[in-house]
Amino acid sequence: MAAKRVLPALLVLVAVLALAGAALAGPTEADERVDAFLDETARLFGASEADVVKLLGEPRERQAVPFSSPHDDAPYEIVTLLYDGVTVSLYSMDGGARQFFHQIRVTSGPVCFARKVCLGLARERLAAVLGQPEEVEDEIWRYSDMSGYNELAFTFDAKGQVDSMTWTAEAD
Repeated sequence: MAAKRVLPALLVLVAVLALAGAALAGPTEADERVDAFLDETARLFGASEADVVKLLGEPRERQAVPFSSPHDDAPYEIVTLLYDGVTVSLYSMDGGARQFFHQIRVTSGPVCFARKVCLGLARERLAAVLGQPEEVEDEIWRYSDMSGYNELAFTFDAKGQVDSMTWTAEAD
């Protein structure tokens, strides 16, 4: 009778140890692939608002909204550049001296992410580039980086082709 109680407890212990070992093992190949993809995409767009404007031209609209985080001493802005089919927003600190991406969203046009991931790309080709998504919800595939603060989301049309793509970086 005691063996019947010990076996389930032993199985739970083995499962917990396996999960802990996986967490300690560090980043997976999938994590590294997503991180590299994000870095390559950032290099395509540049390191600042000026770089984005040099790449995409003058936006049809520019918005600047104050933003504060409990982790930062000084408030800063989220600068959003609106183009037809493309929205790029950046966290902007120290009067624009330091900027990094908050979100890049593409819903139409010829703008691509790294590795020629563009609108119209087949689902199978995206899987070849980034691997299988971490999360699938209806026609949306989601990937996140090792930090958990950056997310890629791709939506697909009825033909199984990318019809929007979004990279979001959340400030902690």
